[in-house]
Amino acid sequence: MTSYRIPNYLRASWLIFPLDDGTSPRVLMPMPGGVDANVVPYAACWWQAVPAHIDLEFLFKECRNPARGLSDDDYAAAAEELGVDVPAIQAVAEVETSGEAFDESGRPRILFERHYFHRRTDGRHAATHPRISNARAGGYGKFSAQYAKLEEAYRLAPEAALRAASWGRFQIMGDNFKAAGFASVEAFVLAMARSEAEHLMAFTRFVKNNKRMLAALRKHDWAAFAAAYNGPGYRKNSYDTKLEAAHRRFLSEAEKAAKPAQPGSGKGLP
Repeated sequence: MTSYRIPNYLRASWLIFPLDDGTSPRVLMPMPGGVDANVVPYAACWWQAVPAHIDLEFLFKECRNPARGLSDDDYAAAAEELGVDVPAIQAVAEVETSGEAFDESGRPRILFERHYFHRRTDGRHAATHPRISNARAGGYGKFSAQYAKLEEAYRLAPEAALRAASWGRFQIMGDNFKAAGFASVEAFVLAMARSEAEHLMAFTRFVKNNKRMLAALRKHDWAAFAAAYNGPGYRKNSYDTKLEAAHRRFLSEAEKAAKPAQPGSGKGLP
């Protein structure tokens, strides 16, 4: 997920890349977000200041080129911060998004939760927009349809829409932006669009802010972790058993990598 290290600061790069119409060629843009003359840029530390306004229209207009990938050092720093083993974090990343943090347009992977949007808007859009507002969870549809649903909701209630989607490598709900260490859901989404390392930072803060979740991850109590992280419905998707299997695999790979080469094997020779 990049050479980014934890803790660190958000890059302060503010650019606008407008598209006049739908005929513009696909171009990878350097960094997400935009400002106008009245916008206050990020300070050096994310907790000290946030922009007065964050332009997230790029989610629906432009292709991006975020910083992808996590280094061993990134994982190690997060594991040390949480007091867990690296394979435990890798297991969550793998089960949540199968290793894909961004879509083909460079946007963070999302899953739109219609029941969150319904609750955040008091159901006032249910009759006219049933695809994105329903008291019952489900109706997710194809992965390729998620941003279209987010945009439909965003035109009706921007903040509620952003809070109703799970974001990035670790699929943290926008509704949990405060626990993930952000002053607003817009700042959270912008960070998710910048780099995969931001996803890991948000995950680290999110887990650290939940004692039950943190304790479960440290003990490898996957049922308890799944219940805290994904809610009581985790059993429907065998989330706990998938986490356990992924952790076992990553742990085995780490043990093999750490094992010294056997004499005569030829491994480790120049």
